[in-house]
Amino acid sequence: MPLRDHLNRLVGGAIADLREDSFDDFVEGSRLVFVDFWAPWCHPCKAMAPVIRSLSREYGDVAFGKVNTEAEEALAQRFTVRSIPTYLLFRDGKIVERFPGVASRDRLARKIEKWR
Repeated sequence: MPLRDHLNRLVGGAIADLREDSFDDFVEGSRLVFVDFWAPWCHPCKAMAPVIRSLSREYGDVAFGKVNTEAEEALAQRFTVRSIPTYLLFRDGKIVERFPGVASRDRLARKIEKWR
């Protein structure tokens, strides 16, 4: 299956596990992309996971991905992720919003709405 078809299947509730070799293809394009930088040991990250899943189901036209900062240190460094969780919003392959830390569902939804 071509990569673009695979990525299109992820829109609408699924959250892609992003790696260095798939990251750029995932965020490029005209759609809005929400990326969650997290780590398995991070309790705030675990607390935010259901919120992110809920948003991914609500905003089916937005692509959602997550980056395990322990497994993908190069990506964390590339985007200067200094604390987790950190969320990045991409539009047309470029970062349009960056917000670290625990955030309310409403705050995250407002950020998504701003760029939809």
